[in-house]
Amino acid sequence: MAFANICTWRASPLESAVNPSIVVYFVDGNDASSITDLQFLEATAIDTPVVIVSDIDDVNYVVRALKGGARGYIPTSLSFNVAVEAVRLVEAGGTFVPVSSLAMDGSKQEPTAKTGDLLTERQMMVVEALCQGMANKQIAYELGMSEHTVKVHLRHIMRKLRARNRTEVAVLTKDFFERPHEQKRLGADDGPH
Repeated sequence: MAFANICTWRASPLESAVNPSIVVYFVDGNDASSITDLQFLEATAIDTPVVIVSDIDDVNYVVRALKGGARGYIPTSLSFNVAVEAVRLVEAGGTFVPVSSLAMDGSKQEPTAKTGDLLTERQMMVVEALCQGMANKQIAYELGMSEHTVKVHLRHIMRKLRARNRTEVAVLTKDFFERPHEQKRLGADDGPH
């Protein structure tokens, strides 16, 4: 079902409209009212998964939407087929944010500096592996620890960063590991073949 705005949606007499299985909400970067409606959706997100579709490409906005309870963020530049699958993923209980929406501006280095100060060296190793897309079992194997220890580290990391899930941890720490990966790749290419 489609509605022009949140007021129209909430005023609908249809039970299926008032209690949907998922909410897909378009936020127009030029419309201040759609941005303020996001506050209402934060309350809705407690009971119903919310996916934001937006033309806003600011990583701070994406992170705010996730912290506000949205379980998906779909930029308008994403293809229709991928967007449909993203909505299905969120409806099934997952979280979706494309990597392109997480690209940080190079001038915003302050959060990553704080991240390095908050976490222990071992926690930073876990976060680096997480940012590479590794599962807990893979992280445990790579770092020579038990899977339970990885889970404990992740809980502590999420608490310190005030992140609710692995995706938020990756968003908040992405820039911290960007340069070392580039250097590692350059170093690997310089060696004998």
